[in-house]
Amino acid sequence: MSDDETSHLSDLSDGAGCTEIWEHLSEQRAAADAEDERDDADEDDETADSATSTEDEPENEAAGVPCP
Repeated sequence: MSDDETSHLSDLSDGAGCTEIWEHLSEQRAAADAEDERDDADEDDETADSATSTEDEPENEAAGVPCP
């Protein structure tokens, strides 16, 4: 097997059994999911920041209606 096919198991000791491999892979998936959630939250924050940038404008001006 090539290193690319087994690199995700490089932290395991020789002779690791199914349970150790399963736990190792589960931990890797959980860490990746947590990272994805942080990235999604950061993207949501950036979107919210850009959407709220017009909140400083009065409502009538934002709607294109001149103020009396």
